[in-house]
Amino acid sequence: MSWAHVCELADPWRWLGPDTLVMTTGIAVPGGDAEQCAYLDGMYAAGIAAIAVDATMMRAPFNAAALAHATQIGFPVLETAHDVRFSMVARVVASAALGLPAADSKQFEQLHGALLLSELCDGTVPSTAAARLLSGFGVGAPFICAVAQPKDPRAALAEAQSLFAAADTAMLAIVRDGQLLLLVESGPEPRAVLEALAERNGGIGASARFHLIDELPVAVQQARRALIRNHESGRLLAYAEHDATSLFLPSDPDQLRRIARQVLGPLRTYDEQRGTALTQTLRTFLEENRSWVRASERLYVHRQTLIARISRIEKIIDRNLSSMEDAAECWLAIQAAIGCGDLEPSDDSISEASADLT
Repeated sequence: MSWAHVCELADPWRWLGPDTLVMTTGIAVPGGDAEQCAYLDGMYAAGIAAIAVDATMMRAPFNAAALAHATQIGFPVLETAHDVRFSMVARVVASAALGLPAADSKQFEQLHGALLLSELCDGTVPSTAAARLLSGFGVGAPFICAVAQPKDPRAALAEAQSLFAAADTAMLAIVRDGQLLLLVESGPEPRAVLEALAERNGGIGASARFHLIDELPVAVQQARRALIRNHESGRLLAYAEHDATSLFLPSDPDQLRRIARQVLGPLRTYDEQRGTALTQTLRTFLEENRSWVRASERLYVHRQTLIARISRIEKIIDRNLSSMEDAAECWLAIQAAIGCGDLEPSDDSISEASADLT
């Protein structure tokens, strides 16, 4: 046994490799004798080392026939006490596999938490299991998501882990898309640590409080939107604080999406059908205050190429970007697309030099 991982899917053998301990609350364990035996056979055939279950939470506990079948094929079915954290089990397994002392195994708990947070962001963990898994790391509702974009995300991650550990405050953190993303419990102690982290990393954006982990993807977008609007270096800006100063755009993601698509819809469709990046051209042009020189430099294209692209954009969206009214409408649509998640909050790594408009 070399690794332990939580999996609440019906076919864990498709996702986890040999010598893995599968930990589950039993959400995806089937109920019938034949189905439970097939579930165990799938893991056994994949070389999975064992399965550990919290029997008190299982919807359909393993029946006598399935347990007898597990004994026959030599596949261990383990039961963990309800108050034993899966993170602790994972840490012990990893430490034993690598021969590390207990003190060094803290990093494996952090890694396990990062894997869980990544799965939560992707929506691959059922909500009924997510709360239980998060409680194992000491993080409970209401939640707050925070995002930073430091120069060195990995160094910032290590710093965040150190600061939260020193404050004896729980959190989960990952580096995702070049940003540091944190999930913490709402409260004065986590906020104090986030403020200290913001001072060291140029600022942090934080989401509004939320109670259901299913809302995490929306919270991530809120935190990113707050980060974009955080113009004061070293400050922690909450989405609610930013939203209170927003006079033109709603906070609801569905409303933002409708606003964005009303203006940008034809342009996004054009990009998808032709493999171009004209939406990004429009965004960069507006971010540079319609400066041909600065926008062409950011896009790594000649000024005349940019002029041709803007002309094409104006025809597609039926707007005149020389008009302040039309430019403002497009700018608000861009911000709405960022706010609802249709556009990424940062485009510094994107170049359109290869976009073909012929």
